[in-house]
Amino acid sequence: MTDNEMKAFIGFQQGELDAVEMYKKLAQLTKSDKLREAFLDAAKDEGRHAAILYKFTGTQLTPDSKLANIIEKAYKVAPKRILLQGVALGEQFGGNGYRPYIADYPELESIMFDEYKHRDIMRKLSKEK
Repeated sequence: MTDNEMKAFIGFQQGELDAVEMYKKLAQLTKSDKLREAFLDAAKDEGRHAAILYKFTGTQLTPDSKLANIIEKAYKVAPKRILLQGVALGEQFGGNGYRPYIADYPELESIMFDEYKHRDIMRKLSKEK
């Protein structure tokens, strides 16, 4: 693994850990059982992604609560539709970030597809009343 790949993987790992916190925060804030379940499922996936990336990096990271705190503030003022579309966009960018590494690291493909799955779920939920 090159230094640049290691830096990217550490960034991915941190992003996955931060996403766990974000989804847990959303699950705490929502009053909807359906949304809570979707957020907790996504949090589990993100935690699994961080564990996969740890196998590559060997670096023990801790979640940063900044994203979760921003999301909490946004949740209180932004329409659910806008918030979930923003989360979906983040998942899209996340999935795209893995794409260049799949040929050399096929284990990352499942992470990429999970990110796109989360994108699709958040988009769908953003359209529900």
